[in-house]
Amino acid sequence: MKYWKEKAVHFVKVSRRTPIELLPCLPEGEWLTRMYDRLKKEGQEVPIILMNANFFHLDGGYSISGMKYSNGTTVDRSMGGFYLYRDVAGIVRIDTVKGRTIADFQEAHWAVESSPLLLPGLVASPHIETTIAAESHPRTAVGLTETDVIFAVTDGRPSGLTCRELAHILRQVGCHIALNLDGGRSSQLVIHGRQINRQWMRRKVFAALAVYEEKKG
Repeated sequence: MKYWKEKAVHFVKVSRRTPIELLPCLPEGEWLTRMYDRLKKEGQEVPIILMNANFFHLDGGYSISGMKYSNGTTVDRSMGGFYLYRDVAGIVRIDTVKGRTIADFQEAHWAVESSPLLLPGLVASPHIETTIAAESHPRTAVGLTETDVIFAVTDGRPSGLTCRELAHILRQVGCHIALNLDGGRSSQLVIHGRQINRQWMRRKVFAALAVYEEKKG
């Protein structure tokens, strides 16, 4: 694992073969520092990295865009976006074909839908407002190089980036493909139980990408 910061963007780089899972938070949502503490208290293996995942909407509960959790639970609700997933060989990939559904990823360990696609070109799903991509907001994204996964999270307001600015930065650090995830007050990057990015009004989220230590031997 390698961590670094450039301006207001925090980066973590891990191998694409590193154990990365998609975990559900509590049904009522959860701050990721609290999630780390809960997993530790329950005696579960604790991840070295937690980062918020995809978009959700509160509507008397919550509804979340299409995903398949590591435990096999599937949420079949598409926003017409793009999918980040871990394939049958354990490699993290980003699918660049717009309009797939979670049913197309039944063989994957996990899959999560989001938008806009940042690289190789900026493409948004119809459900994402143009202003969300064009305005400066705190951002969360995942980018891929030939060998590594790069997690990117900006500091909270008043810092922020447009999607085009974030895409440019991810290209500069070596990514050839990248996907925007939920941002704003959802943007949270937790390393060894401590939130790294500054976020003054964070909100509870409903899914997290979790990176675990590689087991040797």
